[in-house]
Amino acid sequence: MLPEHEATERRDSPDNPDALIVELTRAIEQDASSAWAYFRRGNAYSNKGDYTRAAEDLSRAIELDPSNAMAHNNLGVACLCLGSYQAAIQHCTRAIGLDPNYSDAYHNRGLAYWEVGDLEAALADLTRAIELDPSFWSAYRHRSMVYWMMGDQKASFSDYDTARRLQGGP
Repeated sequence: MLPEHEATERRDSPDNPDALIVELTRAIEQDASSAWAYFRRGNAYSNKGDYTRAAEDLSRAIELDPSNAMAHNNLGVACLCLGSYQAAIQHCTRAIGLDPNYSDAYHNRGLAYWEVGDLEAALADLTRAIELDPSFWSAYRHRSMVYWMMGDQKASFSDYDTARRLQGGP
């Protein structure tokens, strides 16, 4: 597993996920067809680290609204955290299909490719995430590790320095 999975996703505030889960459960009880409520509750479960429940709610959100690229990406993140790397690749690929400029989805798919040992695909996706968002420090950090694993220490050090600078380090 990658050190400190830093998969990226759009989330509701993580400050009080339990209160948000209660609120969204009530909303779902009133309207079980609300893709948005399932999406937000899935994110709240993710914020708690309950990736199984997050995956369940995000899957339901996608059933109700298959065009939600963020739901596909966030389901990919939940799968990544659960160790279901092929499923993570599939969901992030769907997110990219819906939004080809979705840098987080490229980043997360790159992490999943890394986990299955496809370093070339990981490098390509992390590079694309950086092309789409040149300030994406986490993508630089992860790409630096991929470069290191591929034996390109010069590129690894360069990306590491860029990540540190973007993150506000010395």
